[in-house]
Amino acid sequence: MLLSAVALSGVLACRGGVRRPTAPIASGALRGANVLLVTIDTLRADRVGAYGSRAGLTPRLDELARTGLRFEHTYAHVPLTLPSHASLMTASYPTRNGVHDNGTFRLGAASTTVADALTREGYRTAAFVGSFVLDARFGLGRGFMLYDDRMNGRGGDVEFVRRNAEQVLAPAYTWITAGQPGEHAETQPIASTHGGPWFAWVHLFDPHEPYNPPEPFRSRYASAPYDGEIAYTDAALGAFLERLRAANALTNTLVIVLSDHGESLGEHGERTHGLFAYDATLRVPLVMSAPARLPAGVFGDTMRLVDVVPTMLDLVGARPLPDVDGRSVRPFVAGEQPFDRAASYFEALNANLTRGWAPLTGIVLDRLKLVDLPIPELYDVGADPGEQHNIYAQQRSRARDLEMRLDAIAHAASPIQPATHVDADAEARLRSLGYVVSSPIAPRRKSYGAADDPKTLVHLNTALDAAGDAFAGGDGAAAVQTLRDIIRERPDFTTASDRLAYVLRTMGRAEEAVGVLDAAARGRDADPAILRSLGAALREAHHLERSATVLRALAGSDPSDLQTADELGVTLTQLGRAADAERQFRRVLAASPNAAETWNNLGSLFLASRRSADAVIALSRAIAIDPELASAHNGLGVAYAGQGDITRAVAEWKRALELRPGYADAQYNLDRAAK
Repeated sequence: MLLSAVALSGVLACRGGVRRPTAPIASGALRGANVLLVTIDTLRADRVGAYGSRAGLTPRLDELARTGLRFEHTYAHVPLTLPSHASLMTASYPTRNGVHDNGTFRLGAASTTVADALTREGYRTAAFVGSFVLDARFGLGRGFMLYDDRMNGRGGDVEFVRRNAEQVLAPAYTWITAGQPGEHAETQPIASTHGGPWFAWVHLFDPHEPYNPPEPFRSRYASAPYDGEIAYTDAALGAFLERLRAANALTNTLVIVLSDHGESLGEHGERTHGLFAYDATLRVPLVMSAPARLPAGVFGDTMRLVDVVPTMLDLVGARPLPDVDGRSVRPFVAGEQPFDRAASYFEALNANLTRGWAPLTGIVLDRLKLVDLPIPELYDVGADPGEQHNIYAQQRSRARDLEMRLDAIAHAASPIQPATHVDADAEARLRSLGYVVSSPIAPRRKSYGAADDPKTLVHLNTALDAAGDAFAGGDGAAAVQTLRDIIRERPDFTTASDRLAYVLRTMGRAEEAVGVLDAAARGRDADPAILRSLGAALREAHHLERSATVLRALAGSDPSDLQTADELGVTLTQLGRAADAERQFRRVLAASPNAAETWNNLGSLFLASRRSADAVIALSRAIAIDPELASAHNGLGVAYAGQGDITRAVAEWKRALELRPGYADAQYNLDRAAK
């Protein structure tokens, strides 16, 4: 048992046959309590035993649910990591906080976070995240005394940019039990703050694709690796809670565990998440537990992620956040006040922002869900939990009520602002996790038809996934053919063109990649991502002057475009225009000092200019930020060799080969050193 059980003082039946506590819960009932918030990425509610699963994947989470408050029907607002966490931490819909997608949106200073609120209440605050998707550069670090987002690697050097559960939980345990904050997200040490309650947010990314659990879970769940990731995460979390309990760190602690979104696993034709907003990705588990201080039971009415923080702050006696969409459900849990039937807004805009498909928005109220698309959908998710029967045509009056509520939210929404640019290092890391970042200045259409509905185009999404699987499995030819078929059917699907060009470039077919990208950019308002890829492909095809022309024009059109500045710097390096190249790299680093790949590029420039001492500084900085950047280790070895320090050079080349076995440049350098 992870935590001591709580005796139920009495329960009464509520809607849906679940049971809720009868004793009212006072505001500030947990005043002064510590708060441990755990978010488990991509965890479907139906994989949790407390929510009906019989697979036995989550015994530790089930125990928390048994001894605490379980919320039966909790809805996320975006089936993507960054915007979902932004809504959670600010208690506001994306229509208010402005974060609609991963990668190029950033939480603005106008939004107050739970970390801001609890810091003002005298709490020590820290966050420990498991994926680059939640890197501090995207805004969620504000308010935390410590934001531990240290990730290793990027797309070109390691397989994934993430940490497993144990790697996230180890520093969290140290901070909670010893109060030692370690290093800030910007790698600068901060002073330890002892005394007073603490708030720790722990984000565990493991159930997110690709599914690759460690042993023994890999073997135990060989035919169901997603389940294996969940079982591993539950076991790691259970061990973490046991250690905290043994250290007396849970005696006065509110533990909250939830998911940011689920996973489709093939339902409705979607393999993962982000395209649709069915309950497979929108409904999430939520448990709050504080044994001996918070009664156990089940709340059966609709709960929203925007309600979690207001409820938490109400329970610990903290002042509420200003200007939010959520509210505390504390008065409703035991029936102290009648449930107010608040509707839950949701959206899934990634396909609209990255592909020009129709935007998806919707609303849930009393187990009735409206999905607003060119082909509208209405589901009674109580009677039809799999959302197989669209009743929109038969239930127009019920749909109209939800449409009016949705229109009111849309009317009050802030306009979607152009997404902020991310640096080249950030883009590479996000792409390595499978995310396509939205174009910051892509034109937005005003009307869409059935041909633009994601349901109509889902087969192209499936084909895009199949191409990625084929390429990852070593079948480049199949990937190329599949991507060409997608483009033939939907020429404006620029993501497919970008992916095809990437596959061709990786296969050494840069000239063909140039042709694909030229065709994608011709005759329409070109997506900056396509032009950026074109500039890189032209460079690889040895058309350096044209590469510089394309990239310089793109960079000049938007001075904040850091990715293009970085690509332009690489091209200028190869053209021998060292001063111009250095200016581009410095421009990136002035805005994003933790861009490890740009430090690596700057180091390569210094090597080409025979500035070994400067190269050592730049490449060492890259490695300090990202110790697993194999190309930086190789370059640092070259720099040391240029200074006559062969011993240190050999050590760096060996480290590069450890990180990337078969790395030809590092092996060549080692072989030369041995002669």
